[in-house]
Order: sequence, then structure tokens, then C-alpha cells
Amino acid sequence: MRRSILKATVLAVACAVLLFALPLGVAALRLYQQDEEQELQQLAAQVALSLPGRLIGTDRDPVELPRSESGTHIAVYGPDARRVLGAGPPSGDAPVQEAATGRADTRRIGGSLVAAVPAGGSEQVRAVVRVSSPSAQPLRRAALTWAGMLVLGAAAVAVSALLAVRSSRRLARPLEELAHVAAEMEGGDLTARAKPSGLAEPDAVGHALARAATRIGELLRRERAFSADASHQLRTALTGVRLELELSLGAGPRADRRAAAHSALRQLDRMEITLDDLLTLARDVPEGAPLDTAALLDRAEESWHGPLAARGRRLEIEIAESLPEALGSQRAARQILDVLLSNAATHGGGTVTVRVKETAGVVAFEVEDEGAGLPESGAEPGGDVFARRDGDDTGRHGIGLALARSLAEAEGGRLFVSRPRPRPRFTWLLAAPPSL
Repeated sequence: MRRSILKATVLAVACAVLLFALPLGVAALRLYQQDEEQELQQLAAQVALSLPGRLIGTDRDPVELPRSESGTHIAVYGPDARRVLGAGPPSGDAPVQEAATGRADTRRIGGSLVAAVPAGGSEQVRAVVRVSSPSAQPLRRAALTWAGMLVLGAAAVAVSALLAVRSSRRLARPLEELAHVAAEMEGGDLTARAKPSGLAEPDAVGHALARAATRIGELLRRERAFSADASHQLRTALTGVRLELELSLGAGPRADRRAAAHSALRQLDRMEITLDDLLTLARDVPEGAPLDTAALLDRAEESWHGPLAARGRRLEIEIAESLPEALGSQRAARQILDVLLSNAATHGGGTVTVRVKETAGVVAFEVEDEGAGLPESGAEPGGDVFARRDGDDTGRHGIGLALARSLAEAEGGRLFVSRPRPRPRFTWLLAAPPSL
């Protein structure tokens, strides 16, 4: 890129110099030619004014012609176009003959520039003054001017080349850095960022690249977390399927085995729904649609009444009237409520109560049980019950609550522990519609 900028700049300046220099050089040559013609005419006119009334046949001193530059010749001709004084052709040439008629004339004849001026009035010409000089003299003056223009043009091209080298470095450096950052991102380092260069366009590309890297990093993080989340969520469903199958194997009548098999199939259906929900949530953005709390509670009761009853525990659902509208994804809400109920079933005791009410103008879900509660902060690594601890199977609150909190916050809500012990309670605040 630097070489391209250098070539383009030097070529542009060279073309500009040529476009200005060629007409200017021609104009300079024409100006020198006109100046030479005017000088010859003025010299001839001065000589004509200094001539006496009669050139031949007088007793006065002979006429002396003024001195001229080297190569310039002055001659005086009579009315008959015969040379009387000076250096020139014996018989007057075309300019002299034209001046003999009373009109001054300037022409190029051979290698000379000739100017002829009549002496006397236009009605009676008593003499003609002829002045000649080499026609190459204006060309020599123009050549000197052209040489100066060439030096100045070369200096302009050299300066433009230096400026182009500096500008190319300044312009290419941000792009080279962007290419380096892109290569690092390609290698897996999505935290690589380009430094601001002060140029609007490269900085805009750098910001867009940073935003894309952030977005890609978030998508990769969610995709990588999907396997862990799915493993945790499906483990509960698999436990229910195992329980139903074990009950069917120990049941006596054939009808009980069929009922247990149907129950196991329903658990497998719920596993499939859970898998689809997690995969969709890992890839899609929050929906922001109205949440159907009644359908959500019906599904929770259908899914968790049996597993809790098998452990000799009850599930109670309380819902207040005239709840405000809440926004959220039905898929995310299912997973959040399943995590909270699974946590109560695994780590809690006694009756599990799901309470839906209004809190500070928003819908709040409360899930509590009759267990001893959460351990002291010192017993929990990091003191955060929602901290993600990969590979934690039982005995602790692990990846499930971390998943529930991330889903709640992604939908614009909040999930926190409102009462740690006894009778632990988790409160989930849903997002409210924006006020008009």
C-alpha cells in the first residue's frame, strides 16, 4: 500500500507540473519573441528619428548609426530600397519594401528576425531603417527559463515524494495494525484491539472489528456454555426417567408398568423440549414478548408434582390476582423455573412453594422450601451461590443457578436469594414493559 500511495502521489504531481509547465513554456517563448520584435522596432524607430533630412549630397558630417548588441545589424535604405548606410543586403528585402510604402513590418527571414521602419511621413518616405538579429535569441532565453522550470518541477516532485512517503506511512500503519489484529482474532485471541490512529476511517473499521469480536466472543461463550448447561438440565430429567423405569420394573401388574413407561416417555419429551430450549437460548437474542405465567405454572406443576411426590414432598403453587404484564422468553422462563424447582428438590426439604405476586410494580416469582437453608458464606467457595462451578455434580449449588441467573439477566430481570436460611427463598423479578 505504501508503494501504491507513493506512485500515485508522484504521478499526480508530475502530471500537474507538466500540465502547467507546457503551456507556460510555450507562453514564455512567445513572450520573448514579442519582446525581441518590440526591441527591434523601437531601435529602428530611434534610428529613423535621428536621421537628417537628406542622407546623401550634403556637406554635413556623415550619419553615424548607434552601436548595437553583438549579432544585431542596422542598415538605412533610400526610398528606392537601396542600402545607403549600415550592414544589410544591398537591395531591400520584403520588410524594407513594405516599409517603403509607409508601413512598418517585422518578419523572420532565414535565421534572422528583421524589423523595418519608415523615416518620414506615410505620404513621403525619405528612408527606411532595417534592424535584424538572430531569430534563435528568444529561443535561448526561453531555454534558460525552461531549465529553471525543470529544476523547480523536479524539486516539486521530490518534495511530493517525501510527503508521500510520510503520508503513506501514516495511512498504512493503522491498516497494517488492523490486519495484525484480524490475524490475532483468526488465531483465537478475540481480545485483540487496534489502537486509535486519529484517522476516522481506520478507527471506524477498528471499532467495528472490536464490536464484531465482542459479539463473536459472546456467541462462542454461550455456545461453549451450552454443553454444560444442557448436561446439568438434562441430568434432572434423566433422573426422573430412571426413577420411572425403576418403578416400572418393581411394579407387579402389567398396567402399572405401562403407566410407568408412559410417564418415562413424557420425561423424555420434556428432555427434548429442554434441549431445544437451551440450544435456542444459546443462539438467539432475548425475545421481549409478553410472558404467559399461567401456562408456565401449569407446566411446572406437571413436571415437578410427580418427582416431588415420589420423595414424599408436596408442591404448592400460589398466584395473586391482577398481576401486571411481564416480558420475557417462555423458553428462558421454563428453564429458570426448572432450575429453581430442581434446586429445591435436590438441596431443600419439605413442601416446595411457588408464589407469584406483584412486587414494586413488577411480577415476582418466589420459590421456597422448608429446608435448613443455604450454608454460611464461608462454607460456599467464593461466597456466591450463583457462581458457576463446572464439574460440580451434587452436594453444592452449581451450574444450574448460574444458568438461571444468566438467563434472567439476559431477559432484563433479576434473580437473587431473598432469604438464605431457614426456609430458603429465591426471588425472580421479571422485566416490565417500557412505560409510554
